[in-house]
Amino acid sequence: MRLILTLVVVALVLLGYLLMWRGWRRRSSRVADLPPLPSAQHPRPEPLPDPLVPPMPGVYIGSVGEGGWQDRIAGRGLGRRAGGELVVTQAGVDVAGLWLPREALTAVRVGPGLANKVVPGPGMLILGWDWDGHPCESAFRGQASRYPEVVSAVETLLTGASR
Repeated sequence: MRLILTLVVVALVLLGYLLMWRGWRRRSSRVADLPPLPSAQHPRPEPLPDPLVPPMPGVYIGSVGEGGWQDRIAGRGLGRRAGGELVVTQAGVDVAGLWLPREALTAVRVGPGLANKVVPGPGMLILGWDWDGHPCESAFRGQASRYPEVVSAVETLLTGASR
């Protein structure tokens, strides 16, 4: 009897993992029809221009599409957390390897959560950007005391003012 119960539990766990894997693949395929990321049209300059504020180490949390703050984009490498730096330059913003050119940026704010990740306190930096007519947001969790200076620097990119 124990063997049968053990096999049933193992089968249920495997079924759960299979369904999660299928869901992730389906979510990834939703962006397959979209054009290349903005970085393909406006590649990251090499070498990167001087930062407007010192680079901020932290973690890229994820990106969401126009479906809301829980509609995680899983495809094109946008669905996985990644450690790295947030670097704001006159040419755009590098979010732990995700290059958002200045032309694609639409907004910046500090919010409590994004992509099913909610953090206490000051939360995370959320950058709004345009993916060929599809509004997206990407979140970065870094040193909260530096959020105001980063928000200010990105706002200067949005308004076109020079620093």
